Amino acid sequence: MVAAFSKFREMPGELKGLNPFDAIYGGITTGLTYGLGGGARLLDKMGFSINKKWRPGEKLQILFLAYSGARNTGAEVRVAECIRQVNQVLGADNVDINMTTLDLGEAEEYFKGYDVNLFEFNSIFFKDIFKLALRNHMIVLVEGSCWKENFATALLLYFLYGAGLAHQLGKPCFSYAVDAGPMNKLNNYLSWLLSKDIDRLITRTEDATQVLETIGLSGAVNRVDTAWSMPTETPDWARDRLRELGWDGKKRLIGLAAQNYFWWPVVPDFIRWGRSLVTGDTTNQYKLVYFYDYSKDDEKVFDGFIGELADTMDWVAETYDAQPVIVAMEALDEKACRTAIDRMKHDAILISCNEYDGLQIGAILRQLSLLITTRYHAMVLSMPGSVPFIGLSRDERIRGVMRETGLYEHYYIDYRTEELGKTLRDKIGAIMDDPDEYERVRKVIDANLPYYFAQMSMLGLDIRNLVRECFPGFPLLNLNESDATALIPHIPPDLVARTKRKFRELRKKEDAS
Repeated sequence: MVAAFSKFREMPGELKGLNPFDAIYGGITTGLTYGLGGGARLLDKMGFSINKKWRPGEKLQILFLAYSGARNTGAEVRVAECIRQVNQVLGADNVDINMTTLDLGEAEEYFKGYDVNLFEFNSIFFKDIFKLALRNHMIVLVEGSCWKENFATALLLYFLYGAGLAHQLGKPCFSYAVDAGPMNKLNNYLSWLLSKDIDRLITRTEDATQVLETIGLSGAVNRVDTAWSMPTETPDWARDRLRELGWDGKKRLIGLAAQNYFWWPVVPDFIRWGRSLVTGDTTNQYKLVYFYDYSKDDEKVFDGFIGELADTMDWVAETYDAQPVIVAMEALDEKACRTAIDRMKHDAILISCNEYDGLQIGAILRQLSLLITTRYHAMVLSMPGSVPFIGLSRDERIRGVMRETGLYEHYYIDYRTEELGKTLRDKIGAIMDDPDEYERVRKVIDANLPYYFAQMSMLGLDIRNLVRECFPGFPLLNLNESDATALIPHIPPDLVARTKRKFRELRKKEDAS
């Protein structure tokens, strides 16, 4: 107890402002992790064998703990590539990928054609995830926003519960190229407590690796987001669709991927939930006991924020004779995007994930002349088209890639920046008014692409090595592990040669270390 308290005191972050319901939820998560895990071990010793373990000759059952079924383009495309990569490097005949989803109907539509089994779970997840953990041989954390609290502490606890159960049940667990961000002291402590025995920490930015180190989770391998290998519809398809939506086929397309930053996080509120059952008032309710932390003051701040973005897109249309394209990357973004369009004087094209999937949105993003993005995966999906972009963000995800590429200093903007519209116009002008700078940014993006695809191949190698270690006797496919293309679902043809060279460099560097 003394050691635990000492470790808690060492954690960064504050307790000021901690939501009491989040704290209660954290306690429940921790108690159930150890209680249910210990109970399962005891039953195993008594001969009940409820905890499934892999035996040679069996298919390897792999549980993907995902944030799926919410029409979040980023969450869906990155896990789609995880599915394709694991099946490729381990063999679809040798494994069963069993993935959690919040909405089975949405997920079945999105992942039709993918070799994956889908399991809907209740947003109060303890029972469902425990049952799935017992039935699988390996647990994988596949959502990018993993060790983070800015969306919802409950989402963090969902992943911590899976990681903690994996250890308690004696099952391998790894994080599949995820992020970590600043958290309060309690969440940092719970992250350390329930993740410290994870078999492999794999992050997608150096920023995330450093965050984990500050809370005592060391040894993370820095890779990249898995959405890089997502193929898209053809350029002709994208251009035809944009024409159908009102583009004249000539004007430059300038995009804005917008969202409402101000209604997060989602928090459990049992008192408000009980009141809603009596009164029927579901204002800002997410699901069941979860509510958006969205006050009247937040609404006013958002109104100013979206007004600045709308005015900027009008300025873009007038200054550059451009066609504005507003992109909703998550279902929740569509309201913010429609608000921006309603505030604009010029006609804008709306591209919503409620209508288009990731392959289609990626193809449209690559037709843009410039992208202003609040969404990490809008940036990722646009970059293989060498589309210049301006990152308008609040956390380490966009910031991390912009630092890696060298674009951070000139083209990153914090969403709370004063005189946001003026700052945006200055940065847009720096790119659009100077052909040399425009071409330089395109070349910077293109020069970094082989690194991202090569790191995706390294991820394929990581998975094979982890399975070798944890499941001796597993029949690994006979792949050429020196060939980048054997380990990644897709590389654009024009990047294959450069990706192979970069992959050899990365392997040589890691072998030397």
